[in-house]
Amino acid sequence: MPTWVLRVLTAARRVPWTRVIAAVGWLATVGRKYWDRLTPDERREVFDLLRRSKGQKSNLSKAEQDRVAELLKKIREDRLG
Repeated sequence: MPTWVLRVLTAARRVPWTRVIAAVGWLATVGRKYWDRLTPDERREVFDLLRRSKGQKSNLSKAEQDRVAELLKKIREDRLG
């Protein structure tokens, strides 16, 4: 077996799977309510910006960084009623 496969398997054993399962459960239920605060176009925009960032804020322009912050703020807004 290639050594890179052994490293991946070893790393996978260290993952706290109960936490991963709990996080997935939260995302599928409560998290969905937050995500649905965005329109389909806004959700697509979030994915496009995050993909473009490649995990690095500096890969986005200031305007793009501001837009991501604006969309995340919309997700986090408290809704009364």
